[in-house]
Amino acid sequence: MLCVLCCLVCVSIVSLPMSLSTEQFQVVGPRHPIVAVLGEDAILPCALLPAMNAENMELGWFRTTFSQAVLIYWNQQEQTEEQMAEYRGRTSLVRDILTEGQASVHIHKVRVSDNGMYTCFFRHGSFYDEADFEVKVAGMGSDPQVHIEGPEEDGVCVVCKASGWFPKPQVQWRDVSGNKFPALSEAHTQDSEELFSVEATLVVRDSSVGNVTCSVLNPVLGQEKAKAIYIPAWRKASLYADWRKEQFQAWSVTLDPDSAHPMLCVSHEKTCLKDPSVNSDKNFSVLGLEGITSGRCYWEVEIKNKSHSRWTLGVCWKDLKRTDSYRELPDKGFWVMGKHDNSYFAGTGPVTWLSPRQDPCRVGVFLDYSEGDVSFYNMNDGSHIFSFPPASFSGALFPYFMIMYGDVSMTICSMESGSEGLPVPLNNSPTLEETLSTPKEGFISGCGVDGAYPEAKSLLLP
Repeated sequence: MLCVLCCLVCVSIVSLPMSLSTEQFQVVGPRHPIVAVLGEDAILPCALLPAMNAENMELGWFRTTFSQAVLIYWNQQEQTEEQMAEYRGRTSLVRDILTEGQASVHIHKVRVSDNGMYTCFFRHGSFYDEADFEVKVAGMGSDPQVHIEGPEEDGVCVVCKASGWFPKPQVQWRDVSGNKFPALSEAHTQDSEELFSVEATLVVRDSSVGNVTCSVLNPVLGQEKAKAIYIPAWRKASLYADWRKEQFQAWSVTLDPDSAHPMLCVSHEKTCLKDPSVNSDKNFSVLGLEGITSGRCYWEVEIKNKSHSRWTLGVCWKDLKRTDSYRELPDKGFWVMGKHDNSYFAGTGPVTWLSPRQDPCRVGVFLDYSEGDVSFYNMNDGSHIFSFPPASFSGALFPYFMIMYGDVSMTICSMESGSEGLPVPLNNSPTLEETLSTPKEGFISGCGVDGAYPEAKSLLLP
């Protein structure tokens, strides 16, 4: 049928004067491009001027040529034989408006391949007309993932990534006042479904900039997704990446059994028990024995946990309510990061969801008391996880550890060499008998080798 239709079109163009038809009309398509949202449905409308019944006409919607049929209608039926394979089962004709001189194609579940130019064709007897119009497919992809890559020249390198966008997204960096930063680089790639991924890099050279926001914009929809990250002063960021310049003090953390929840098992000669079968919505926490009132210090914690688990670690004031359920927020005296099921987060209000480059099974907690800075680093690859905005500390801050559920174990890594520097574990899984008889069993590091304690040396320490 399509070949016959094409021949009739050619014959009409070459040899048929328009005066031979008693019913002449004009086909009108959309004046502006149709915006079709990826994964949703779209309508491709065309109309006749003057309005007349189109039920007995031959109608067609095509791509760039008449051989690329989106939908063909004649003899009051949709014809599928000559239809492009990618449109079969995804298109339908809106028939209830044909008597009014209007016809529309309904496309189900828009794809990237639907993007481009279209032609709608109407023929009645020996007369025909057509109209061209454009469809712009647009899709919002993932939220931006922003992290500090490390020092760069005289500043801090920040990377923003996003995927699943169409068309090619635009990336813009801004400070807290809305001022724009020029990106150092911006690279785009497309996957097998033609969706775009973007990776943009920024170097922050202003040591007082504070928060930086990466926004990813869809130019067709005019909508964006944004993510902010706090940038420590560039001098400190460089310091974190290279301890040779000015070392933090390695803080030897010893747990305080008197501060532990009764359901939490604390090993290393002092034990408590938490039944591993308990799936609780309560916070089981313990503090370090010694508080910190000045200086710069850090400690490392190795974590072993199942996929669906809930834990946090960081610092807090000592005399806080830590029974049952409570909120771990800076205005409550807590500066923590942790894991909720399969996602990592920082304890801010509202919560800040984190996107570490790899699962942080060895976390470094860095406290700069005088600067009011609490930061977390993935000690496996040296990458930055999160930094809280500067706070004003008064009084002692204590290392803080919390386990809620998920068969979690935490091991405080030794910062010293020798037998006195064995890791001090936290665990919610061993039984009381196992803990008393074999104190090392059941306290295996999440990053070490089963049956052995992990290496005490940090990958980043000189």
